[in-house]
Amino acid sequence: MKPIHLLIVESDPLVLFSIGQVIRYFDNYLVVDKVEHVDGAIERMKVVPVDLVILGGQDNIDRWQGFVEAAYRTKLLLLVQNPPKEFVQEAISFGVWDMILRPAAPERLRFSLEMFRYRHIYGEALEYPVQQERLDAIFFPRERHQHIIAGTIKNSEMLEKVLQLIEERDQPQSAGEIAGVLNVSRITVRKYCEALVNTGKLHVKNKYQAKGRPIKQYFLS
Repeated sequence: MKPIHLLIVESDPLVLFSIGQVIRYFDNYLVVDKVEHVDGAIERMKVVPVDLVILGGQDNIDRWQGFVEAAYRTKLLLLVQNPPKEFVQEAISFGVWDMILRPAAPERLRFSLEMFRYRHIYGEALEYPVQQERLDAIFFPRERHQHIIAGTIKNSEMLEKVLQLIEERDQPQSAGEIAGVLNVSRITVRKYCEALVNTGKLHVKNKYQAKGRPIKQYFLS
């Protein structure tokens, strides 16, 4: 799968850090640049392909319409504070991908990026003749995502075992640790854990190591 090119337009270092922590969760988002202002973003997009822009900061938000017109093929995710009803309605009419209230909750941002990822995947996988199911996955990614979650956690016995083990350990557990106890594959456990994260029953965090990629650990909400 081709990487999803992401451009971040934000001047607040704390917000940038928070966004960066969320993006670490994904392995197919490529941050092409981080700029402070809309003008810099427009110039950057003239030389680098961008699929999604995260736009924050009140000065930038005030100019979001001009940005959309300059980059009409790029989806826009707005980080806004106390937007009036008219602003929201106008953003929807312009085709803004998503809107998240500041301070942006990490799980809400993660959900938005996950949904965009699904749309990107199914858009790339289109084949002729086009099937309605494929179009539904592109235009209604949230509904598609819920369908995937439902299909993932059909085995209620395994679901209960995963939840019970995490509760008994009373501390964050990795998929590998859970798999070792339950005697199942790590991939199977991770699939259940990710589904539970998306339904709000579990949370996930990264445990960073001196070397290698961080390990995802799951814990009860």
